[in-house]
Amino acid sequence: MRQVLFYIPLHSLWDVLTDIPIYGYGTMLFLAFVLCTWLAVRLGRREGISKERVQDLAVWIFISGIIGARAVFIIQYRENFATFWQFFQLWDGGLVFYGGPIGAVIGYYVAYFLWLRKHNVSTWRFIDVVAPCAALGLALGRVGCLLNGCCYGNVACADCPAIHFPLPAPPVTTMVERGYQSAAGFTVAPLGDSSRPTTSVRSVAPGSPAEQAGLKPGDKIAKVNDKEIDGYNDLVYYLRSHWPRGQNDLELLVLRDGGERTVTIGPFRPMTLGLNPTQIYETISMALLLFFLLSYYPFKRRDGSVMVLFMFGYGIHRFLNEMLRTDTETVAFNMTLSQNISILVLIAAAVLALVVAWRGPRVEVPPTMTFPGGMSASVGASTGGASTSPVLFEPPLPRQQ
Repeated sequence: MRQVLFYIPLHSLWDVLTDIPIYGYGTMLFLAFVLCTWLAVRLGRREGISKERVQDLAVWIFISGIIGARAVFIIQYRENFATFWQFFQLWDGGLVFYGGPIGAVIGYYVAYFLWLRKHNVSTWRFIDVVAPCAALGLALGRVGCLLNGCCYGNVACADCPAIHFPLPAPPVTTMVERGYQSAAGFTVAPLGDSSRPTTSVRSVAPGSPAEQAGLKPGDKIAKVNDKEIDGYNDLVYYLRSHWPRGQNDLELLVLRDGGERTVTIGPFRPMTLGLNPTQIYETISMALLLFFLLSYYPFKRRDGSVMVLFMFGYGIHRFLNEMLRTDTETVAFNMTLSQNISILVLIAAAVLALVVAWRGPRVEVPPTMTFPGGMSASVGASTGGASTSPVLFEPPLPRQQ
């Protein structure tokens, strides 16, 4: 996990400025947008869709998709959002993929009715362009989730692949709340009178960074990272909600034997128990799905069939991968929100497959057509059903004799 990749050092140029953090999650979203747009342009050329149309649509779909994914996340975890401005804090993570297609579809049809229909772009061909791009975006996006420490799995079995997260990661809070481990290698118990309680270290985990730093049972914690702690609840609240992003150490001011001393614990690598690497599983799964879709693309005989394969592939993967995750709760039928939506996606894929079959195979069109008088014009490679490929230039009509 690396929530902050690096800092742009502005403070060294001017004291009143602060260094700008470059977040891992946001970086992967940016890479996903750039690479998906590049892939869409290449696939769009095969379908007779111009580069300009694809790039314009990429902006519409990306923005509306992010809005949809963020909205579903906030609905799912609405108890964690107190202000409207938290909606825009994407650097903290918090996107549900299934909200993305909903927003993307809305954005596409808004763009379609505003200007896209004037350019004779086939929706059926365009969704086949989108399908591999969605797989690529998911593969890169889950790398961002891994860097951010979100979308994490449950405790892995002893012989299973596992990953560990340091203290600032959300999995730590979940593991602590469930009683699987301590938050920072030690436990505390409130001591003192009710007017000004103090925090006392009750136990220190053997072999932990806390023990290696010299923390001992009975030490009373007065400050954490220069923040005064006024009781056990203050300490827990700070560790859960105000831990600086990208920071991997913990500085404690403790009272021991009538004196004060500073104990620096860290870096916290690893800190959590071994968890199922659900983010890595999805990246691998989507990379394989991307390879499959791109391999199938030249052989497709019906427009829309690539999207059908993507929906089947991702629906099955997401349903199974949710079984390994622990950051989502069941909402209906003893399944998580994403599992319920996965079933709907599989049903929608089956319906779409029937519609694609009903529309019939693609009608292959020669790349060039010869008109009376020897004129020729380049046209799109193929069309499907009622859709048509746009002519790259309009030939002059033959003269009337």
